[in-house]
Amino acid sequence: MSNEYRHDLWFPYLRGLGGVYVGVASDQNYTLMAVAGSEIGYLIDLDRQVVHLHRVYMALIAASEDPDGFLGRFGASAAVRRETRGLLEAGLSDMSERDRAAALEFVETNREALYEYLKAVRNTRRGEQGVTWLADPALYQYIRQMVAGGRLRPINGNLAGKTAMATIAAGARALGQTVKLLYLSNAEEYLYYTPDFVANVRGLPADPKSVVLRTIHDRFEGWESCGDGDRRWNYQVQPLVDFQARLGERKNTARTAMLARANEERVIDRVARGVSVFKSPP
Repeated sequence: MSNEYRHDLWFPYLRGLGGVYVGVASDQNYTLMAVAGSEIGYLIDLDRQVVHLHRVYMALIAASEDPDGFLGRFGASAAVRRETRGLLEAGLSDMSERDRAAALEFVETNREALYEYLKAVRNTRRGEQGVTWLADPALYQYIRQMVAGGRLRPINGNLAGKTAMATIAAGARALGQTVKLLYLSNAEEYLYYTPDFVANVRGLPADPKSVVLRTIHDRFEGWESCGDGDRRWNYQVQPLVDFQARLGERKNTARTAMLARANEERVIDRVARGVSVFKSPP
């Protein structure tokens, strides 16, 4: 469940990007992909339960014509539970018996919490406009089309590992695509810029329009939250080619060091409260 509530702050930087999307964590990815018009989405996460949940969502999205129909799959009645389980058993049939059983158990154990969370996502609006994949029917339909076209790929893997990110990069190149959007959430708080992480990010095919999205907790000095609707995160945008270049500098051993040097260079604009944007490289 995402605890980031103002992804709409990123929308002006995403619209029409297309290309390949790579992101961590849960369903907030669907909102970002739909706004960006991503052609292919790779959803990578260390937590196998997150990957299972993506598969659950995909199976139910395929069977649900609209957001209300999708949300209804998590209802509490015995009839709904039976129908949802049947859809999931069919939709997850390609998984191993062990993984399928774990996914089904996860849904059953967390059904009420998932319903309440997804209902909040369904009701997220800014003024009259829905700003999530469940609050805006057009965004939901975009994700549904991605699922139907086999263009959404959940992967159990490590940003700093040796296999998953290299596989994503190779897949994008084989398709003649560039990674237009890399969503890291706040994952960089928990990792160093190790040689494998550096190689993985620098190995992604990118172009001048490609961006990195990250959230920075406001407990880190200098990174205030937006306050309105989210008193936790600063929403940052960085050109992916700039991030790749900075990862090539040995002194940038982690996010803190990288951001400190960028601040010294005065290349990060605070364009609004809680929104920070790297200037495009010359």
